[in-house]
Amino acid sequence: MTLNFSLALPEITLFSGALLVLMLDTFLGKKFKEFFYTSHLISLLVCAVTIFTIFLTFTPSALGFNSMFASNSLTAFSKGVAVALLTLVILLSLNFISKTPKISAEFLALLMIATSGGMILISANDFLVFYLGLELQALSLYLLAALNRDSAKSSEAGMKYFILGCLASGLLLFGITLIYGFSGTVNFTALNNLYHTDDLEAFKNIPLAVMLGFILVITAMFFKISAAPFHMWTPDVYEGSAAISTTFFATIAKFTTVIALLRLFSSLIIGWPGIEKIFLLVAMASLIIGSFGAIFQTNIKRLLAYSSIGHVGFILLGLAAFNKEAFAACVFYIVIYAAISIGSFGFLTLIKTKNSDKENDELFSISSLAGLGKTNPTMAFSLAVLMFSTAGIPPLAGFFSKLYILMAAVERGLLFYAVAAIIFSVISAFYYLRIVKVMYFDEPKKPLELEDCGNAKLIVFLAAIFNIILIFFLNSIFTSISNFVTF
Repeated sequence: MTLNFSLALPEITLFSGALLVLMLDTFLGKKFKEFFYTSHLISLLVCAVTIFTIFLTFTPSALGFNSMFASNSLTAFSKGVAVALLTLVILLSLNFISKTPKISAEFLALLMIATSGGMILISANDFLVFYLGLELQALSLYLLAALNRDSAKSSEAGMKYFILGCLASGLLLFGITLIYGFSGTVNFTALNNLYHTDDLEAFKNIPLAVMLGFILVITAMFFKISAAPFHMWTPDVYEGSAAISTTFFATIAKFTTVIALLRLFSSLIIGWPGIEKIFLLVAMASLIIGSFGAIFQTNIKRLLAYSSIGHVGFILLGLAAFNKEAFAACVFYIVIYAAISIGSFGFLTLIKTKNSDKENDELFSISSLAGLGKTNPTMAFSLAVLMFSTAGIPPLAGFFSKLYILMAAVERGLLFYAVAAIIFSVISAFYYLRIVKVMYFDEPKKPLELEDCGNAKLIVFLAAIFNIILIFFLNSIFTSISNFVTF
């Protein structure tokens, strides 16, 4: 057995950093009242070291731990993006942990552990490692959702997430059991050699139980990325969780699970005739629910939750196209979506919250943004750019991410689905533009109070600028991503 610990060095570094933060807080936290600042700094240093170790893994494709763990350019790139997003989330969290110093170390550790679980998930080349990474991330996410113990909605969000997450994990385990029982292996390389085929006669010889197992695994992943009709947890969890936790869910957790689904899909079932129909069905359902569900929302978090469901629909449409260009478009899309989300959800962390759930509901209502264009023009401009980009208005980054997906779908002969996606995208533009209209044209009953947090404001502003200037680096970024994607 070849262990090759160097392949898992980023995950080991990040996980060890989480343990270091917890241990230092245990021994020093009570002696120094403001030790949370030190914990915050250590977390950022750990992220920097992790990014350095990720650069060391930009090597030709390699397998380790008895072919259970894979490393290649795509996994290294994805891990780099995940840790960069984690760094931004930690910077955004400074105001949150300064208000809750008692749980600051636990919060930072959970962020790092969940990210390390997502990184393991990305590199998994075996269903055992895949499940380990998924659950390491999921258990941390349940705690992050329920972190605000003073809020009944936060406790409710954590409970809903936990119960439905357990259901998804059960489906995943049942699917893995069927695959192992009828194939004798859970290794992706071995399964690829057994069942990766585009020959119709060979396809007919694949055991039905193995197909059912794969479908159950895919269904569980649909839940994890909040694709319709497995989205029921998303609006409640996004609304009930603290704004910084919601930011983590919408960026790092979403990014890593989408990349994991892409790798799983490309490794195992890309050649199966008719499998694309499952992805097209779920993609259309996600686009419909994401577009129409958000129209009636008055809470910003719930609106963005439904928006994320619609974005998942676009990604699944790209996956259904079944070629390298489409997969590269999916990676590009989720990177752009994460960049938009770190800005839009980062803005929510700036809103001054109260101790009452009822008061917070009013603060996070869309109407509370009225007059922001006058009271805080920089943040209003940043949020407007992010909303325009999310709606897919050119020449912003969100337009090109959708364009590449639609081009891949059309080239694959999925013209009807591409046209449907455009229609639903136009419908969804309504509620994004409504936010801009409220900020600039509505008169406020009471001006929205924002935290005086320079870190968060700078990140929101830079996210907006990134969406504007991406057009100048578009070809080089997409070409690089295309080179990373291999079958």
